[in-house]
Amino acid sequence: MTISDVWLFRIVHQDTGKPAQGVPVTVLDKGGNAAGHWVSDADGIVAVPRRDLLKLRLRVGLRSEDPIELATATLGDEPTPLAAPSHLPPSTSGAGERVVRELQVVHPAPAAGTPPPPARGPDPVDVPGHVLYFQRLAMFAERAPAAASAARDPVADFFSLAGEGSSAMRYGALIEVEEYWQSLGVQWGELLYSATLTPGDEAKLAVLDGRWRREAEGRERPLQILARMVGTSMLGDLVSALRPELQLDALTLTEPGLEAAAADTVQLVRDRTERMSNALRRRPLGVVDAPADAPATGAVRTVRNTTRDRLVTFHFFEPLERFKVMVRSPRARPVIFVPFRLPNVATPDVVRRFGYLFRRTLLDRGMLPDLERLLGGDEASVPAGARGRLLEHIEANLLYYSTAIISAGDPAARHVALSKLRDPAGRPLTDVVENNVVGRIGSAIALPLRSAAQLPAEWRDALAAYHAKPLRVTEGFVVTIPHPGVWVSAQAHEPMQQQADSQEAAG
Repeated sequence: MTISDVWLFRIVHQDTGKPAQGVPVTVLDKGGNAAGHWVSDADGIVAVPRRDLLKLRLRVGLRSEDPIELATATLGDEPTPLAAPSHLPPSTSGAGERVVRELQVVHPAPAAGTPPPPARGPDPVDVPGHVLYFQRLAMFAERAPAAASAARDPVADFFSLAGEGSSAMRYGALIEVEEYWQSLGVQWGELLYSATLTPGDEAKLAVLDGRWRREAEGRERPLQILARMVGTSMLGDLVSALRPELQLDALTLTEPGLEAAAADTVQLVRDRTERMSNALRRRPLGVVDAPADAPATGAVRTVRNTTRDRLVTFHFFEPLERFKVMVRSPRARPVIFVPFRLPNVATPDVVRRFGYLFRRTLLDRGMLPDLERLLGGDEASVPAGARGRLLEHIEANLLYYSTAIISAGDPAARHVALSKLRDPAGRPLTDVVENNVVGRIGSAIALPLRSAAQLPAEWRDALAAYHAKPLRVTEGFVVTIPHPGVWVSAQAHEPMQQQADSQEAAG
């Protein structure tokens, strides 16, 4: 490449006029995108290949510098002086081999056009897996006469309160399922974004992560969030630590036998686990350029090229983890469903009495300040509108809050209420049940029976036949779930001067 094939520029210090070494120079196309990168040598010289252009757009320095336009007709064979920016990139020795990673430290990125590196295998140490617990209530059907069922109104009423009518106690079973998750290692997901920086340049990038709908300080592990997508907590998210089991949709058994219900529950857990893991990955995730004046928050990351003579490309990837999931054959426990009358808990006195429960189970956390003022006893400090909204919210969710008070409230008070009832066989209810609420169907709570002997004969035999079979683990399946945040890797290119020499040799 001869002198007539290039435009020569000399980068000089603004104050002294002396050559400035190590200053990046970028040629921009019509759209403002980088069309080439160079860096000044020890004499401040930059050689840019000539092009058929009327105007040449250059940016001297980092991306924060304003571009300049030069008429190519005015560029001669002698070097054209250009002022270096007032804040030059660092050029200390040793900085050329160091790249600062602002996010998680990962392996170097793959070369362009090649797939991401393979997943990392399991750790050499034996890391214990995670166990997720699910349960499903099965109610035994009543043997109703055919004439009575035919005379029943077939129209469903979805708007009546569940506790308006009285119903008898019913027997059933609690099907308990354990899901064992063993990690197979983490792996790279999709490439989300790439940013190429010149020496000394930096970029602010915003991570737009819509997969996790919790505040950062209260974020649960990805497996816990996935488990909540598969099942639901009877008492809400905030008190799930009291009961780790998550509930699946209840079912009614018309014929004695639990094998089919147990197999259906295992398949239900597997299908929902696979679907919810895919749904979690479909939620929005992306990386975009953040405004220069964006505040430093958890969603804004800064990457810097601390080298002095080469370009560095930062690649942002979605972090994933693969798990082998195995489901243990369910256990079954006999239960009895006890209907309860919905009380009027939407009053200031009741809210104060059970304030410790309302604090933990309040569905709308935005009403927590109003609740605290009401519990403080200062009626004057609670606006009438705010108190009215709080009580209206409780009344609209009467079944939920009544269940929370019954389940997580005073066990002694619950025992007194149960002692006044008798089971279908005429025995005192407290003599045959455990004082522990394991679930709810409609306005009936499920209480474990102390013994299967209290069940009707046909269901007692069906439960005994199911218990006679040994527990087993179903065939495992593999699930891939994402992790919060993104991974970033830095890929250093060849030194700029070496790239320029290669271009000259090619020319």
